[in-house]
Parts: sequence; structure tokens; C-alpha cells
Amino acid sequence: MRGHNLPPAFPSIAQLGADLRHGRTTSTALVRDCLERIAAHDGVFKSFIAVYAAQALAAAERLDAELRAGHDRGALHGIPVALKDLIDIQGQPTTAGSPLLADNVAARDAAIVQRMHALGAIIIGKTHMVQFALGAWGTNAHMDTPRNPAGHAADTLVPGGSSSGSAVAVAARLVPWAIGSDTGGSVRVPAAFCGVVGLKPTIDALPRDGVYALSKTLDSLGLFASSVDDAQQCFGALAGAGVGLAGHGRLRIGVLPPDELTGLEPAVAQSLASSLAQLQAAGHELVAFRFPAPLAEFRAPTNAIMIAEGAAVNAAFLDDPALPMDPSVRPRLIAARSTSAVQYLQAQASALLWQQQFAREMDRLQLAAIAMPVTAMAAPRVQDVDHDVAPVHFSRPVNFLALCGISLPAGQDADARPIGLQLVGRAGQDHALLALAAAVAAVISPSPVCSVEVCDAS
Repeated sequence: MRGHNLPPAFPSIAQLGADLRHGRTTSTALVRDCLERIAAHDGVFKSFIAVYAAQALAAAERLDAELRAGHDRGALHGIPVALKDLIDIQGQPTTAGSPLLADNVAARDAAIVQRMHALGAIIIGKTHMVQFALGAWGTNAHMDTPRNPAGHAADTLVPGGSSSGSAVAVAARLVPWAIGSDTGGSVRVPAAFCGVVGLKPTIDALPRDGVYALSKTLDSLGLFASSVDDAQQCFGALAGAGVGLAGHGRLRIGVLPPDELTGLEPAVAQSLASSLAQLQAAGHELVAFRFPAPLAEFRAPTNAIMIAEGAAVNAAFLDDPALPMDPSVRPRLIAARSTSAVQYLQAQASALLWQQQFAREMDRLQLAAIAMPVTAMAAPRVQDVDHDVAPVHFSRPVNFLALCGISLPAGQDADARPIGLQLVGRAGQDHALLALAAAVAAVISPSPVCSVEVCDAS
């Protein structure tokens, strides 16, 4: 076995920006560093489907010249980023994780790409994902499964999905931050499994024009970063200014009752209990909170919307069994065709009703956010995955209720597998959630996930 250590951690986004502005580095140097990291390590981690070296270096040179001339585009000026491969970049294919879309070359940039160009962010490349974004374990039978850099060296842990490559690219320290999408947990689950921060903003807080959809009703663009501060810097630049956390000091945070926390792996349960105890010790008040329905009851209506809409988007690929479709994806999309119009409309009506009930209960209890698990388990090995069970029990309600949520690193188990803590905020209160997450991250102080040796057969 031959070991591969992770590259050094990046400075914070704020520090990189300060270094650029004070001449301690250049955007060209940052891009070259990312390209060297990818060349040296992504053969193991398999996070990138495409790397745009020439374009990124040309953009870096232009942005360096702008800074020298006094033109500063803001916090993301000259900072490299990776994008999930369901986002259109003009002249590049958008595969959505499927060889069926290998020739799907974008005619124009997605709205988020246009915004990034205006802000001076530099797109290094596109990252692997689950086919059609339909899967939370992160595997892909035809386009490669990125390798989670966490855990013991001999393990091949799932990265989480569907934004698998974006999470791995940040966790493996190949780029400072990355964009993903989240329909039922597709940012938060891989963030938890890989030990990074994953933000699922409110729907359309980041524009979705030019993004290959799974579910127009439930999709959100989100982002991965190494810290909450980095997530705040990146989201703040992309989404613009917003209202921060109201009040200071003691916060009222909702927690799930014990009957909603059955089935947690012991390490996940211990991590959650430890995080909540630390919040209480810091003076924050924990208040029992129930969602408008038991969490298990979110599964059927979420699927009635998400997979039915996904089946409509990908209808052209479903009838020919010879087409290369992931065996964990095709059966679910075909089964979704049996969803009736009545079931779909009832699910939409339930979503609206439960959204209103959630908001009223948050108001009644005067809660800043809900603290809960991201998943019931740490990342399993690829060979142990059960594709009939998705790890989204705790994440899907956030999409169904059109809320914002974030996954924070909250420790690791005895096998060095990361465990996440999820904070859930109200719709439209993304900036407040990020401010709360910064306060929580400062309190829970999880054991850091160290640089893990990843081995492959020699």
C-alpha cells in the first residue's frame, strides 16, 4: 500500500483576499497552486470531471492586472472555485453525472456563472456528481465515484451525494470552496460525510437559471467551504448583503424530542449530545421542538414531488434499457411515473401547509434555529451501501419546507469518520443562519478531522 497525504489547508477566504490585496500572492499563483494540487492528488480522489487550466490561468492574469490597476471586484476577486457538473458554462458540456449528456454543450453561462465572473471568482473546473443528482450516497456507476478523504487509509468511504465531487474537492484541499446543489440533502450530506461545511440556502437565494434540474420545486444551489467564516464570505458575495442574527448572547435553539432521534449510530448520538451540552454550557437555551409532522412522514410527499419532477426532466432516457443509466437511478425514475396528479398536488398542498405551521411554531417558541443531526450515520464504505435506503431522513424536511440549513463538522467517530451537526433556519434567513452557525461552531469545538492518509494498491 502506498500512502497519500492531503495537501496543506488553504488560508481562509478572507486571508487569501488580504494576501492578494497586499501583494503577498497573486491570483495566478493561487490558480497554479490549485492546479498542482489537483494534478498531484485527484488521481486518488477523483473529484473533478474537467479542469479548465488554460481558461483559469488566463482569467487569473486578467484579475491580477485589475487589482494592480485598482479595480477590486470584492471578496471573491481572484479566488478559485469548483462547480458541480450540472451548471452550464458556455462552450463546455454539462453532463449532470451522465454519459447520456456528454454532448450537452452549454450555449451560454448559467446565471450563477455570470455572477461569479462579475465578482472575479475563477472557475477551476467541474466536479463529479451522482447521475441526474438523484442519490445521496455519492456513487456513480458510469462517471466515477469520488473518494472521501476521511476515515482510515484502507477504507473507501462514500463521499455523500449528489454533490460528491464538490465536497471531496474541498475536503481534500484541492480548492478553497465549491458549488453544489441540494434537493433533499445533496450539499449537507456530503459535507457531513467529508467533514466540511455545507450550506443549503433558501430556494433561489442563489439563481438557478442554467442549472440542470432534478426538481424545480425543491432544488437549491449551495456551497462547500472549510469553515463557516469562508461560507459567509462566499455566500455574502454571491447573494449580497442580508440581515444577520438578531440579538446577541443567549439564543433559543430548538432540539428534537427523543422519539425523533431513534436509530442514530452511537457515535452520532454521542456527538449530538456533546454539541448540545456545549451549547447549553455556553448559555444558550435548548427548547423542545417538533416539526409539523413526524420526520418519517416527509418521505412520501417529498418523493412525490422530487422524483416525479425528475422523471419528467429525464423522460427521454427511461424507456431504452440499453442506455447507460445508474442502476440506483433508473428504477426510481421509472417508478415515479406511477405518481398520480392527485398525489403530486396533495404533496404540494402539504408542503405549503407545513411551511406555514413550521413558521408559526418557530415564532411561538421564539427560536433562532433548530439543531439536529445531518444523517443517522457516518459515511459507510462504498461496498456496504444499501441503495434502497437514502441517508436523508434528517435533511429532506428542510427542502420540503423551503428552509435554509447548514452542516457543521461536529467531531468524528473511532474510525476517523466525520460527523456533522445540522442547523436549520427559516426561509429567507440565510445570513442569520450563517451568523448563528459561526456562534455555534465557536462553541462546539469538535475534534479536528486530521490530515488522513489515503492509500491505493501499489
